[in-house]
Amino acid sequence: MMKLLASATLVIASLLLSPAALAERPDFSKTVAAQSDYRFADNQPIKKNYIVQRTTRHDFSKTTAANRQYDFSYNNASPHCSDNAVSTQHDFSKTVAASRPS
Repeated sequence: MMKLLASATLVIASLLLSPAALAERPDFSKTVAAQSDYRFADNQPIKKNYIVQRTTRHDFSKTTAANRQYDFSYNNASPHCSDNAVSTQHDFSKTVAASRPS
């Protein structure tokens, strides 16, 4: 029974995977854009931006603080930064790798 199940699984896997493996891959070297004298500057600009912009950056030029007259000294101190002794530095001398003889 186990051999039958294994062989059936292999047959199904080969049927599913072989078309993708044997599919002809496009040869872009034969396109017009692959020619050495092709000018990309002559292409028409796209009408809409289809590229998804994923960024964590924020445009701070539109905030109140971007104003030239904004006084940062009026800001309240952050409770997260009240302890100046906190450091993100790691002391690698205490690691296992540092204690091994070289």
